Amino acid sequence: MGIEQLDAEGFLINPDLWTEELSRSMAKTQFYIILTNQQSKIILYIRDYYKKWETLPMLKTIRDEFGLTAPEIDELFKRSNSTARGVICKLAGLPKMLCISSGC
Repeated sequence: MGIEQLDAEGFLINPDLWTEELSRSMAKTQFYIILTNQQSKIILYIRDYYKKWETLPMLKTIRDEFGLTAPEIDELFKRSNSTARGVICKLAGLPKMLCISSGC
């Protein structure tokens, strides 16, 4: 499975087919990010949170969980016109409509 599993906007077509490998590939090709361990842990946290609550956590929740500031989260994920939360949402393979309705 690879990039062919994405729609025209770069969202995973079937969120159930998400893998860490695909996330790394998406990060590299869409956002020019080579994921660090910290970024990968945040993405996995988002996926687990979604599985439990069927929504995205607020950025404050992510910051508190990882002891990061808003500028640090932005430095890790924000790219060009994409918000940090939007990048995280895509890389976590969450449903497109959830990402859009959450303002990502």
